[in-house]
Parts: sequence; structure tokens; C-alpha cells
Amino acid sequence: MIRSAYLAPTERPVRLIDVKKALLTFDRVMIPDPEDRDLFPSQAFTLAMGMPPIISLPVGPIRPLGKTADYDAKFDELMDGLASATRQDLVEVVSTYRRSEANNLVIGRVDMGGYPLNPQFLLWAYRSVAQNDSVLQTAIRADNWLMSQGDDHLEALSIAKAQADGAINDSPALSLIEGKLVREHLRKPLTSIARARIASTIKSIGYCSAKELVPLFTDSNSESLVTCFAQRASETIDFIAEDDPYWTNRRMTLRVAHQEYIDDTVLDQMSIDDVIQLRTSVWGHQAEARDSLLNSVAELSKAQVNEAEFEASVREKIAAYRQHAVDVKKQREALSFDINCELSKLGVGTASSLLAGSSLSGVFSQMQTAVGAASLLLAGCLWAGSKIQDLKPARDQLQNAEEEARDNVCFGLHNFYRKIGKSVGSAVDR
Repeated sequence: MIRSAYLAPTERPVRLIDVKKALLTFDRVMIPDPEDRDLFPSQAFTLAMGMPPIISLPVGPIRPLGKTADYDAKFDELMDGLASATRQDLVEVVSTYRRSEANNLVIGRVDMGGYPLNPQFLLWAYRSVAQNDSVLQTAIRADNWLMSQGDDHLEALSIAKAQADGAINDSPALSLIEGKLVREHLRKPLTSIARARIASTIKSIGYCSAKELVPLFTDSNSESLVTCFAQRASETIDFIAEDDPYWTNRRMTLRVAHQEYIDDTVLDQMSIDDVIQLRTSVWGHQAEARDSLLNSVAELSKAQVNEAEFEASVREKIAAYRQHAVDVKKQREALSFDINCELSKLGVGTASSLLAGSSLSGVFSQMQTAVGAASLLLAGCLWAGSKIQDLKPARDQLQNAEEEARDNVCFGLHNFYRKIGKSVGSAVDR
């Protein structure tokens, strides 16, 4: 089965070229509903705070992501351009919950509107990460688009009132972003924007884990935030793996990466129908082989094998997969299409050194690995919240996350399809 993808939301509308890219790799592409912006349904806040599920009480915004003034108009234009893909059921607009039920007061139960995630976990995850200043800084650092906006626009993008940011039970309100800011007078709105981006990232990863989708992060700032998050998660996995054979093997999966590249300028000139025509049976076999490879690597890492056995088996699987990739590369030669699937030498088997060691622009953002989204989400939150004081509970939580989510494949950190010049060398073993 070929995996489907979810284009994680940002403040700006989804771009047509990002949908084209996704259609060239995944079975179907899910586009977030323009009104689906909050971390979880408002009526679930009391449940998230730990209260019994006896009342659905809307309390206002939890931690929503803002959007540009032209978002809705651009969204309509996008969907007009994707009409043929929508008719063929290749593209779908999805919402994480039924918003029509979000403002209803219900006694006796908490109506989640079909929301698939645990709000108590999401609230803890968000606050664990959003209290870390380095992650807040990463969420807005080097975002040229954001910093080019006028003061009024930044104020409009930020949503100051958010229930998840205030004091909750014995936990104080979240602090403003620290350190020097070029626009000091905008510290509050910039903090709100950074928090919203963190919340949206956590929600997107969790939603994709629940729905067995690959989350796609399509702009450079989202890449930076997710890469930062994944690096923290891998540090947690390394820490836990120090005396645990299960996680010693599981972290080896992060050494296997699948990357795809394409020339954006050529793709931009293609119609959506031209893109659909490239979804041939040859591509289908390659895509199925790719997902099968990552699944098999994940299962192998759970077996009682040593590193040498893991490497030998994975190299054999990658060699077999590359045979499927040859014909697709020929079919898409005009797009400068290339596929790279490798077993990294970096880090001598550790997760964090692989992620931190990759300084090549765009490389990690294009990876798919065989460690599941649920595992990396929880591991990242454990790190950010400085929760790891006892190894056993942390190990148990991570293993439970994998077993419950059954999510071993395709934690996609994608702006995949970026053409990397031939001058950029590879630090991995071909």
C-alpha cells in the first residue's frame, strides 16, 4: 500500500507546487481545511486539564494558528486549480474535527467532534515544548517572510488569547520568548506566532500518526522547527538506549533515509493533469517498494539483531529497492528527478549524531525514516520538558506509544524534491 500525505498548515495558503510534489510521491494528498486552525476542540479543554468527561464546555481558542488576510481567497483559487485531481479522488480537504459541534454545550459527556487525539496529552506536549526558549526561537528565527511583514500584519497573524498559554492547575503561565529581538516592541505577538507554530506542528504530527498519513512540512521555517524537534527526540532516544537493547536497535532505523529530488522550475510549468499522468504503474511499483522497505527496516529493528546483521540486511534491501527506482528516474528525467536511499555512516549507530551531523541544506528535511511519528513526538516532548529523570518510565512510555499507534514508518520531514546541486557531496554510504 502506498502511503498518503497531509500538507501541514502554515499561516500562508497551500501552494499548488507543493500539491504537485506530493502527488508525485504519495497515493493521495490531504489539504487542511482553512478553518481548522486550533490545537484541539475548545470544548475539550476541561478534559485536557484532567477533569472528568462530564461536560463539553467551549472556552474559546486553545492555541490556534493565524493566517494571512488572503488565505481563504487563495485557498479557493488552489482548489479550482486542483479540480481534476479532486474529481479523481487524489486530493481531499480534511478537518481534524467537526467544527459545527465545537461551540455546543453538552452535559454528561465531552463531544470531541471526531477528533482522533488525546487532548490531555496534546496540552502537556504543547506546554512542554513551548516553555523551551530555544524551540520558540527556532520557530521564528531566520523567517525572512515573517520579518518582512509590517507591524499591523504581524499583530493580525498572532492570536494573543489562548487558553493553553495561561496558568493551568499548579503550572504557571508560559513565558514570553527571551533574548534580543530586532523588533522588541513585537515580543508578545512574535511569541504568540512561535507558540502557534509549535502547537500546529505537534498537532500535525499527532494527527498523521492517528490517521497513518505522512506529514509534509513545506516551507523552510517549518523544516527548521521540525528538524529541531526531531533532533531533541533523537537525543532522548539515544539517552534511553544507553542500557536498553530494544531502543539500541530502534535508533538504528534513523540511519536509513529516503530522499527524492526534482527541479521545481520545470514542475511549476506543468499542469496538474501533466503531473497526474506521471503517476504510472512503474511509479506505483516504486512507491510500494519504498514503503515496504521502510516497514521492513522498522520490523528488523525490533528483532534481536546486532548492528552488523542490521547493516547487512538493510544494504541488501536497499539494493533491491534501487532496482525499482531506475525506471521511475528514466520516466521523470525531464524533471531532473533523482532518488537517494542510503544507510548513513554518521554517528556510528546513534540517532542524534545522524540528525545533528547533517549540515547539508535541505537533506534532513527531505528524509523519511522508519521510526514512527508517535515515538518521535513523545520523545521530543520528554526532552523539551526535562521529564527524563528515571529511564524506565520514559522507556515504557515510548514503547507504549509505538505499540498503541502501530506507526513504524514515514515520519516525513519534507520539503522533499529540492534539487541539490552536484557540488553538494553525500556523507552517506551508497
